[in-house]
Amino acid sequence: MGRELLEIAEVAKLCDQLPEAKRLRRLLSEADEDELRLTENAQPALCFVGIALTLLLRHRHGLRPAAAAGHSLGEYTALAAGRAIGTEQVLHAVFERGRAMAEAVPAGETSMAAVLGLGAEEVERAIESIEDVYPCNYNTPTQTVIGGGLAALERAAEALKAAGAKRTVPLNVSAAFHTPYMAPAAARLRRVLERLRWQDPEIPVIANLTGAAYPPNADFPDVLEQQLKSPVRWSDCVSSLVAAGVTDFVELGPKRALGGMLKELAPAAQAHSVGTPAAVDEFAGLVQ
Repeated sequence: MGRELLEIAEVAKLCDQLPEAKRLRRLLSEADEDELRLTENAQPALCFVGIALTLLLRHRHGLRPAAAAGHSLGEYTALAAGRAIGTEQVLHAVFERGRAMAEAVPAGETSMAAVLGLGAEEVERAIESIEDVYPCNYNTPTQTVIGGGLAALERAAEALKAAGAKRTVPLNVSAAFHTPYMAPAAARLRRVLERLRWQDPEIPVIANLTGAAYPPNADFPDVLEQQLKSPVRWSDCVSSLVAAGVTDFVELGPKRALGGMLKELAPAAQAHSVGTPAAVDEFAGLVQ
């Protein structure tokens, strides 16, 4: 998904400076859909694509974000965009994050499902008596993702239907991310994060854990450890950006999932999708 980006000299140079450059190049230019679906491969590939697109916006067009946020893995790209951490270090963390998450739970034991058409508090009430099910993502006021054991998710789907949910849609993921199942991966990740060099970001960066901007002198390893085993508060993240005066949202990456959510979260805002070098130039032409 990043072949076009690697054809640009400054992006190729950035990639080749990384310790795992050979693997990253292969993932971006040769891996098929099945290989990229594996979280240990998808995470570094997606993170690098976001960083590369940010680099092109900065260097080609002088465009810098006023603030940054990312959903789950995207928080790492946001921290890199805010220069709280360098590219080499953030990619090292993301490679380790992907491996830790892939190894935390045996494949096929847990999963996730999107609950549509029901408020977050109603979802919580419907599943509170069901063991082994947890909220994973508070995406919008009418979309919450849950995760847990497979049998428990089936019981939760029945309870949610009875509570008035329009649909419960199983997600094609390998485990229940952002739940207590990720505690071993989170502890392993923290040991990596503590060895990296962090600094206050140059711009507000919104944390999934709190839905608010990182404060000065934040404990990034602690927040990101907690993030991996706690729900993503995406609705709150967008609310914080809107409250800070953000009116134009630029989604960096190959898909438009976040832009779709924005229609419900911030209907007055402008959503832009930038996933290729051509899209970078097109977006820059709109705003310059």
